[in-house]
Amino acid sequence: MPPSASPIISTKNADGNLLLIITAILYGVFTLLPNSTTQMVTWPWVALWQALVLMPIAWLLWQVWHQPMSQFRLGNGFDWLAGFMVLGIVFTTLVATFPQQAQWYALAAIAPLAALYGLMGWLTQVRVLKLLKAQAYLAIAFMILSLGLWAINTYLPELGRLESLQAIGVNRSLNLSIVALRNGFPLGHQNYVAGYLVLILPLLVGLAIVDKTWQRWLWIAGTGLGLIDLYTTSSRAGVLALIAFIIPALLELLLSRHLPRRIVVLISLLGLGLLSLLVGTNPRLQMSFASLRQDSASGSQIAYRLITHTVGWQMGLERPWAGQGLGSVPILFQRYRPSWGGREAELHFQLHSTPAQLWAEMGLWGIVLPLAGALLLIYALGRHRQTAAEKPLPPSLVWSLAASLWGYSVLSLTDYQLDVIAITGLLVIYVAVILFQLRLSTEIPERLGQSRRRRGLVGLGLGLLLVLSLWLVPFHRAWAHSSAGFGELRKENFQGFVDQLQRSQRFTPWESYYPFQLGWALGDLSLKLEDRLLANQARREAIAWFQQANQVSPYQEFGHSNLGWLQAPFEPEAAIASFTTSAQLVPAKMGVFLGLGYSLLLNNQIDLAAEAMALEIIRHPRIFTSSIWTVEPFVQVYPRVLSRLERLFAELLSEIPDSAVTAHLHLIRGTTRWWADNRMGAAEDWQNHGTEIGQALLAITNGETIDLNTLPNRAGKFALLAWQNPADRERMLAIAWVAEQGDAPVLTTVPTKPQVTALATTMEAADTFDQWIKQYAPTVEVRNERLGFGVFKRHDDGPSPTDYYVRFENIAIAKFFAELVPAPDFIPALDDQLQPYREALLAQAAAVE
Repeated sequence: MPPSASPIISTKNADGNLLLIITAILYGVFTLLPNSTTQMVTWPWVALWQALVLMPIAWLLWQVWHQPMSQFRLGNGFDWLAGFMVLGIVFTTLVATFPQQAQWYALAAIAPLAALYGLMGWLTQVRVLKLLKAQAYLAIAFMILSLGLWAINTYLPELGRLESLQAIGVNRSLNLSIVALRNGFPLGHQNYVAGYLVLILPLLVGLAIVDKTWQRWLWIAGTGLGLIDLYTTSSRAGVLALIAFIIPALLELLLSRHLPRRIVVLISLLGLGLLSLLVGTNPRLQMSFASLRQDSASGSQIAYRLITHTVGWQMGLERPWAGQGLGSVPILFQRYRPSWGGREAELHFQLHSTPAQLWAEMGLWGIVLPLAGALLLIYALGRHRQTAAEKPLPPSLVWSLAASLWGYSVLSLTDYQLDVIAITGLLVIYVAVILFQLRLSTEIPERLGQSRRRRGLVGLGLGLLLVLSLWLVPFHRAWAHSSAGFGELRKENFQGFVDQLQRSQRFTPWESYYPFQLGWALGDLSLKLEDRLLANQARREAIAWFQQANQVSPYQEFGHSNLGWLQAPFEPEAAIASFTTSAQLVPAKMGVFLGLGYSLLLNNQIDLAAEAMALEIIRHPRIFTSSIWTVEPFVQVYPRVLSRLERLFAELLSEIPDSAVTAHLHLIRGTTRWWADNRMGAAEDWQNHGTEIGQALLAITNGETIDLNTLPNRAGKFALLAWQNPADRERMLAIAWVAEQGDAPVLTTVPTKPQVTALATTMEAADTFDQWIKQYAPTVEVRNERLGFGVFKRHDDGPSPTDYYVRFENIAIAKFFAELVPAPDFIPALDDQLQPYREALLAQAAAVE
């Protein structure tokens, strides 16, 4: 009997339909659940995620018990590849740098393979198309939900914000260059949504081509909806992937002659027109293509991935035979992060490139095996192309799935998304359908005598499944206790919070998240308590928890920096050691060298303190305009800092050949000179390297009257107009509050009437603009929030900590004249030049310890 007509065991009992239904429901939930990529690392969603991980394994074992082994073969050499993949995962896990985390991620990596084999056992010629249509229905629901959530949570509020700006005379339009306005619903990030759409759009096109029923219009509508959704993500990688699979698709149509040439030309023009519309109406994409035409790109476009790729390369290069182990990237990222990276990509849980991620965590296994799989799939598709018409799926639908995989492989070069359930599920389904299609002509009948071996394997598998389930218990008990603890913290039951997180830490002592959260919360409490005895006790406990967390996860700047701020007033030598470690991990991090200088100052190392503070100001010049230099202990070192700054600027300007960096140094040196009342020095620096706003500020400082209307419409211009026009002062200040300060657009909201009135009152009290900006302008206390802390730690139940380092920011500088104190996230020539100075200082600081 030929394979296409052979009976397939498909009874309800043999198929394990209940397990399949549970798996499908969980897959659908994590596809549509808002912010699912973050929710999956919160309680209780993490338990459902783990259920989804284990369910395909149980489903596969159930089927293997009832069905012949040949039913599950991938065929065409893919079974050997799958075996090597399992071997690679096991091997890299056994030798991982952080074994517990590697085991957790290894389980998640095995689950898709189990799902693939489970689908191969379940699929029949009838079910293939039904499975793809079910996936398409889910995808259309995804698109509707995505656009609906984006409209409600982003688009409509943005229209309201734009109207409020228009009310004060500021006209803006929707700008998807602003990260907060891009559509990341429901997966939690715009790149994930783009990746999902890149995978699903070719399937919808394929269904629209082959379906002859009314549903064709549903698939066409879904394609249009998907393109709109992709536009709202403003994803450069998404557009690149569209181009990647549109070009070979058009070539296939031209060469295969399935359609008349005039129809192919019409489709080609329509596709190019849609791409042009997508790029031409999107500010972010326009900026990207303009950068390519100019053979340049901003730091945010290139540097981000340059840094993550460098980290991945270094991680894998150190252990090419096994990598660092699955899940090691967020723990080791800052250890391998280059010093020239500045503040760009300070910390990440993934490397924004699938090859880089796999190389870092699995070494050669992560490169050779996926490459072998891709080549094997290309070979198998080419080999079976002539017999494709005999299979249950039309050739155009098979090739649409292949186009999806091709387009997504291009996108995967710029992002890592294999931990996104919705995307991994799609990949598994597509590969299963293609391999099932290819396998039909090579099916091998079940050999006699295999029943006992099959059931022996199932027994072994069930034993392993039970062991895995028991192994997961401490993880989930810890997660449940921490979730309860954070609930107590929100209710201000601090002792309840501490008790619960201590239990979490006891269950999983290899996790740093719980001691970090305990240390931070206790340290934050110690800063607020008025009772000194209780405050000191909380501080000591916080230090102990931070030290424990740093032992578990030694390459996290957050732990060392905040530990240093807790130690500095009481144990400056210990603080010097903590800040030294921080500076080695992220030397350009704001506050690190200031904290080191503060600790050295308290330890009576005045010259070293001045050196550290000068290095801080060079990289983050806004700190120079802070009020801290007028209070103890900073006031005593201020003259030495000024002197060292002048010498350091001179040394750097004589050493750095880069004209852009030279201009940057002249600009900030001019600002520091102006702030220190050295107006002649400021004029000298700003004459050729200042901004128009800076020149106007200096002129008004010198008592000159100038025509401000010739200045660009930046925040500083309107602040100066507010000074010159008292009758219109409040309106000008409101405009200045929301006006752009640089080239990067940001979200701003109209200030409240009391905020503007209070600001205008301080301006009215000053005799000169110089006096207002330096003495009368309000000062605010700012503590940096560690945004994404839970995401990076892969536990997101608790709050995002704020640094103990308090910045006393001058509102006028921060809101209106920030362009005079720029601190670019990425300026490698400057960071490279500063690094020898930093290393020399750190060596001397280590000797002080």
